[in-house]
Amino acid sequence: MDDTNLYGRATGLGERGRHRSFGGAIDAALKDLAVERNDFFDSLADSWDALFPGFQARPGRYEDGKIVLYARSAPALFSARPRLRMVKARLAQMPNAPAKIALRLEIHAT
Repeated sequence: MDDTNLYGRATGLGERGRHRSFGGAIDAALKDLAVERNDFFDSLADSWDALFPGFQARPGRYEDGKIVLYARSAPALFSARPRLRMVKARLAQMPNAPAKIALRLEIHAT
């Protein structure tokens, strides 16, 4: 019988978990909660409605150099996807724009 389970190879009691201590787990959790600050993203979020009136997605967060756009539903996401190239071109023309603009769409109901 193979020594695997639903999550992969079974490990011993001393090998479980990805954190060596409780403090390490807390540090990782706090790092996940931290919001990455970016002045370009802040100005973009403030002027989004003026730049892209009627666009089906809105800026939600800035993560790992990517601007994540939130759409309310799957149909809104699919209608926004073909216009992403236009959005990137317009964002590249903004002052203080990064050299490479990466956009990502996500469904976010709120």
